[in-house]
Amino acid sequence: MVTEYEAKSILTPTGGFLTGFSHTLNPYVGCSLGRSLCGMACYASEMRFASCEMPHWGQSLKVKLNAGSLYRRDQARARQKGEPLSIFMSSVTDPYVPQERRYRITRGVLSEMLESPPDILVIQTHTPNVLWDVETLYRLHKQCYLTVQISIETDQETLAGFPRHAYSVSARLAALRELTKAGLKTVGVVSPLLPLAEPELFAACLGEAASAVILDHYLIGDGSPNGMRTRRKKPFHYLPVPELIAEADCDAWNTLGKFYQVVETFQRILGSDRVGVSAEGFQAMAGN
Repeated sequence: MVTEYEAKSILTPTGGFLTGFSHTLNPYVGCSLGRSLCGMACYASEMRFASCEMPHWGQSLKVKLNAGSLYRRDQARARQKGEPLSIFMSSVTDPYVPQERRYRITRGVLSEMLESPPDILVIQTHTPNVLWDVETLYRLHKQCYLTVQISIETDQETLAGFPRHAYSVSARLAALRELTKAGLKTVGVVSPLLPLAEPELFAACLGEAASAVILDHYLIGDGSPNGMRTRRKKPFHYLPVPELIAEADCDAWNTLGKFYQVVETFQRILGSDRVGVSAEGFQAMAGN
């Protein structure tokens, strides 16, 4: 279900996990990828506003038709106050949901940014659709500190018991590779970490495709004690992520011991300067 509306604002002051950024920017409300693997591990559906505004999280999307003009207004107000503009796009939706091909809301915001750029912009997506705007992004990175992050939770195209990927691992790796080749700063975000078949090979593949890597685990990254958000059952799915991991005979991947083992592997192969961990890794993208 897709609905269109006129939003009241587009820049939201931030904190918590994204404390290194001054604002978040969400071109849409909700997401249309909820029945896929990324929807199972999505933290956004647990946010307070999500349960209030989007009762059918994962199969509903609200399109902010006026996002571009709101950015123009909101950034001017922030600049008048002397505030820095370090923007994370997006925190509770994906800026490149499939409907972006029709609506071009994210593209409209990026076009406005070319006229009034932020100081820092991090674009976080689960999709290769960011390639639709590679020329605009290249122009924008000449005007601000721009990073494009693509999440890839595992090196496996299928995980036993899990739903399908919204977009294949290979397509997302290829998108990172193309963005990096175009001269953009890129990050492969392994969040939340799911079982890997070949950690060393995956580290090498991400290192070849992206400028840097961020690793995260639901036990420390979902913003709740002991990963309780991730442990709760999501709509449309039979079991929560930790239980599916255990059902696949991969229970070690539910532990921080295994997570830090993977961190060590990535740091050894890529160098510690190219590997960020959880909140500190995301904040580093804001120059902190």
